[in-house]
Amino acid sequence: MKREKDYQINHSIKASFVSAVSGVVHALRSERNLRIHFAAAAYVLYFSRYYEFSGLEYSVIMLLIGMVITCEMLNTAVERTVDLETSQFHRLAKIAKDTAAGAVLVSSILSAAAGVLLFWDVEVFAVISQDLRDQIIIWILLAAITWMWVIGPKKKR
Repeated sequence: MKREKDYQINHSIKASFVSAVSGVVHALRSERNLRIHFAAAAYVLYFSRYYEFSGLEYSVIMLLIGMVITCEMLNTAVERTVDLETSQFHRLAKIAKDTAAGAVLVSSILSAAAGVLLFWDVEVFAVISQDLRDQIIIWILLAAITWMWVIGPKKKR
């Protein structure tokens, strides 16, 4: 159990960074949906190599990925805070949790819509399809690894 002095307000920059990294690691270990978002981001970035995106387009992709992951992590923070405060049903607790989850949903839908606009190119799909056929074993292994990473770890709170 952490002592009160461990939570001093005046953290060093290094301590703040370590705490932030710890939060990301905890969220990745405990939140399946965050792992799904990270896996989706990895695939988006991988498949972007088939396109001739400008720096601005890559910036949009990175901002959208960051927005979805940030919303998911804030959703986790809201859920944990509400759970800490009450274990019984409360209408306002439900509203807080549902609203935070709604932020993830909105950011995900808007990011997917932007992704369709950026990535929709039938000619590129044909090239990707051919590459997938040529390297089917690698893709099956990557899909299996992704599945195990997303589903595998058990949720810890």
